[in-house]
Amino acid sequence: MISVIIPTTDRPGPLHRALRSLARQTFRDFEVIVVRDGGPPVRTVVDSWQHELPMTLIDTDPQRGVSHARNTALAAARGEYVAFLDDDDIYLPEHLATAHRALAGGRADVVYGGALVSARWIEAVPRTPHGLPRKDYPFNDAFLLVANYIHTGSVVARNFAATPVRFDEAMTHCEDWALWLALRRTLGYRFAFLGTITSVYHQVPRPSAVSSAYLASPTPFTRARARLFETWPATDPLVTAHRAWFRRFDAQLDARIQQSRPIPPHIYEEAVRGLHTGFIADAVPDPGLLGRLLPAAGGGASDASPRETAHAAG
Repeated sequence: MISVIIPTTDRPGPLHRALRSLARQTFRDFEVIVVRDGGPPVRTVVDSWQHELPMTLIDTDPQRGVSHARNTALAAARGEYVAFLDDDDIYLPEHLATAHRALAGGRADVVYGGALVSARWIEAVPRTPHGLPRKDYPFNDAFLLVANYIHTGSVVARNFAATPVRFDEAMTHCEDWALWLALRRTLGYRFAFLGTITSVYHQVPRPSAVSSAYLASPTPFTRARARLFETWPATDPLVTAHRAWFRRFDAQLDARIQQSRPIPPHIYEEAVRGLHTGFIADAVPDPGLLGRLLPAAGGGASDASPRETAHAAG
């Protein structure tokens, strides 16, 4: 069985869509654990799916953050495997089936599919998805030390509740990346990419952990990345070169926010995509990449404000 963990706070509409995507799964041996992390009640939303889904609702007050909510659900999870789904994301119908087949084969302990990144609500792959950014990277152990290229809502893992590894409740950003590193480097979990798009990662223009992060400098992402680089030191010259690039990226992005200059849409996704090809080819970062992603003042950037563009920048 797979235990699907959904933290939620004040998003009843998106939560309803997330649960509807679970009702459409072709694989049926799963339970759903919704943790209300403070905010208004969601009992009505959960009850509306009780006839189709095996549901457990855990109410927590006051709000203590997404990591605490996921850890709370993990303690209640009865499945051999655990899956993660944020309340504003969705699974495509074959997500759990594809993940379960791969895990049951015994060659991996964590599997993840690709994710479409959408700035508008979608519940299926659009007819022309090619304009949407994607998180669809094959697993690379060394590149995981550089950047988080795995979407939380695409992951299904062997249940690790019996181990010391948990989401870091002190982190408000990049807590998923911290968990992937702990599963890989502390527990030795084997990761595998499913090779197909199985979920949708929504970055819609509304307040969220991503959009709010790009309204202040230094961003929480800057601080979290620095913390993880310190927690998981690396001596590989390729890794250290790409980490140095990300430090420059963070410094320029923070300076741009201080100057109230616009943040290009999907800036983090573009940065990872720009680095990945060279990294896999054992090449140092492209010296011109940073300037293309974050052009200097007068370089043709959008006139939109950071608040208007930051929703897609993560």
